[in-house]
Amino acid sequence: MDEESTSPPAALEEQAVLEVDTVELGPDVEADICGLAESLSRDNVCSLVCDPEGFQARLVDDGMSGGRCYQFRCDLGADTVISVGMCLP
Repeated sequence: MDEESTSPPAALEEQAVLEVDTVELGPDVEADICGLAESLSRDNVCSLVCDPEGFQARLVDDGMSGGRCYQFRCDLGADTVISVGMCLP
């Protein structure tokens, strides 16, 4: 997992916003994003991509600052990589 911090959008909402930006699939792969994420180790924040509240809580627990947006590149295995954006209030 790679992460990158960016400035928040001008109108940052009061609750966290999680968005899957891109999905990269290998040839002949039909991915169940949530199923693949759930199979990751629980200590991997990418395992929470289908649980926005859990994802937010993990970032806060890990010391990420509020009022910022973060970008993660998550390798879910099975030739599936997703880009996930999370803005913390």
